[in-house]
Amino acid sequence: MPKAGVASLVFLAAASLIPGLAQDATPPPAGPTIRVTTTEVALDLVVRDKKGRQVKNLKQGDVQIYEDGVRQELLSFRLVPGREQERREESQTKQQVPGTSLPLRDVNTVCIVFHNIDPVTRPHAVAIVKEFIRTNLPPESYIGIFNINETLIPVHEFTKNREELLASNFTGGGGMDFSKATAALLTASPNIVTVNAQVNAATHSATVTVDTTGGEISNNVIVGADVSNSLAANRVRGDEVRERSDFANISGMHETDRIATLINQLSSLPGRKTVLLVTTGLVTTGDPDLFQKLMNNANSHGITFYALDATEMNADADTAQSGKLAVGQMAAVSQNQSKLNASASVMRQNSRQGDDTVSAVRTSDTQSSLRELSEGTGGFLIANTNDFRKPFQQLVESLDTHYEVVYHPTSVKYDGRLRKIEVKLARSDLQVESRTGYFSMPDLKGSGPLTQVESTAMAVLSAQPRPHSFDFHVTAYHFQKDGTNPSTTLAFELPGAKLGAAADPARKIHKFEVSLLSLVRDANGEVVDKYSLDQPYYIADANLAAVRADELTYTHALDLPPGHYTVDAAMVDREGARATTEIGSFEIPVPPKGVAISSLVMVEHLDTAGAQADAADPLTFKGKHVIPMVEAMVGPAAKRWVYFVVYPDKSNPEKPKIRVEFKNGGQVFADKTLALPEPDASGVIPMFVAAATRPGNCELQVTVMQGGESAAEHIAYAAAAQ
Repeated sequence: MPKAGVASLVFLAAASLIPGLAQDATPPPAGPTIRVTTTEVALDLVVRDKKGRQVKNLKQGDVQIYEDGVRQELLSFRLVPGREQERREESQTKQQVPGTSLPLRDVNTVCIVFHNIDPVTRPHAVAIVKEFIRTNLPPESYIGIFNINETLIPVHEFTKNREELLASNFTGGGGMDFSKATAALLTASPNIVTVNAQVNAATHSATVTVDTTGGEISNNVIVGADVSNSLAANRVRGDEVRERSDFANISGMHETDRIATLINQLSSLPGRKTVLLVTTGLVTTGDPDLFQKLMNNANSHGITFYALDATEMNADADTAQSGKLAVGQMAAVSQNQSKLNASASVMRQNSRQGDDTVSAVRTSDTQSSLRELSEGTGGFLIANTNDFRKPFQQLVESLDTHYEVVYHPTSVKYDGRLRKIEVKLARSDLQVESRTGYFSMPDLKGSGPLTQVESTAMAVLSAQPRPHSFDFHVTAYHFQKDGTNPSTTLAFELPGAKLGAAADPARKIHKFEVSLLSLVRDANGEVVDKYSLDQPYYIADANLAAVRADELTYTHALDLPPGHYTVDAAMVDREGARATTEIGSFEIPVPPKGVAISSLVMVEHLDTAGAQADAADPLTFKGKHVIPMVEAMVGPAAKRWVYFVVYPDKSNPEKPKIRVEFKNGGQVFADKTLALPEPDASGVIPMFVAAATRPGNCELQVTVMQGGESAAEHIAYAAAAQ
């Protein structure tokens, strides 16, 4: 483009303001931003023995606390009974006494797992689960709902929101328990084939007869049963019993594998894992060593089972009837042992009485395996009752009982980093569960405690090495407020093309969800500002390509004194299941006493001030909000504007003016000196200048002059070819 043409364009843009933009900026409220307080750490501990049972007789000398490898002096140590913490917090709330300690409560992960629940039992099981959800669980209890088949199938993700869980439809995968036997099969025995051969030595011939016995129904067990006792019926029943015996062993292995899979999948979760296993029974292989390994694995990963037998709540349940029949069969067999003229089938049944007993226990008394699994991991079985209030209260108190250790951290640096906590016990046969650390955050005014989304992003920033799935951009723009104080705005620019999206074909939309966290640290490494957001987007399929081609930009106003700062930012792409981080630095300059100019901001577009409007943000004015283009680029298709604010020296009677210079490859290709319009009501002059479009690496420098004073700012950007 010819030089004259560019100069003409600059003059036109600089000589005219966009209507409606030179308006008053609302000043931010006065007062300090940061309040750092001395904090004591109140750490919850849950101590268990190797069988998962809680230990309640420890003394302070049995516990040592280390923070980042440094032993901490304990100020107090005590056992907190269940519900005491809740009563104490309620008392503090009523008295409006602010806490001075950082409570690091033990995280309780409660997994409600539906196991072998058929469509008939499910409504009753769901009603029981809803009653449990309504119980007053400890504050840091995250509840997730699952079905178990070959693997855990999520019904609802972990949350502390009880109302959200109660509104769940509790649907998902499930299966029938086909291992249950019918009453008739439990009283029968498998077919036994006897081959009798009589050899005639004189004729060298043999007579062979085949005798099949088994499948008979014992009248001692089922009196007056209308069941055929013919030879054919007995043989059919005998074959079914043998098949059932084989299937029961396979089913027991299958069920054991399911529980093992459940344990493995939950082992990586933080804190103590509590499984409320809502089931109709658990069939096992009958191998005690295998079952013990299962419980040892659960205990080593901090998993406690509370089995709730939904079947046993019904007096007509097949399990109860089958159990009675099995016991009756064993009694009948024992009685027949004394008979001298017992049939061949009875005699053969006598020889396998032990196997039948084991099978009957495994396949009919499925509560015994549930009780063993629960008590072997520190829990208990909930069964044979329709009143769940007492067992649920007992469960909740077990979750809430813990030791509380209070100490004052030796480190007083609040840098936002993860302080690792290690708990050592004097007894090696005990296991302890507690928080593995906490983020050392100062008391930022109005920020409140870390949310779950913020904690996730903080963990991303604490990871070594930090994840970096893709690039995003963060920068800082400096302005002024009240003519003398600095005002800074952070801008974050995320690439829409890199974000994962979940399709919803029924609604013809795609969903994005972005979680962003930034920590600003001063020159001493202390956190002085935190900004976070969790923003879902629902994009119509027709607009998806346009969103992919665009950037997502967020701004955040800072209220910090002049100095050098660093910013750590983490972005979690929830739909894409990825995380990425960026780090940057910036200076907040001391406002000059004379004429001044803000940073130059390449404008992506203008928005009506709405959800992102911030009264303290100098990019926000009445009715309009400047959305910056952090990675500044100029293309031939659309005109780009550069926004800045001039701060005249009110004590200088001279009229301010600006000089605009465009450079390409370091060489000036257009410049112009222009008079400025009158300041707005707040005494500042907002300006928009059109960016030149000469292809290549460009730079815009704006110098403001007022009498003998001057100040300058510049911005670099890339210009695409025409």
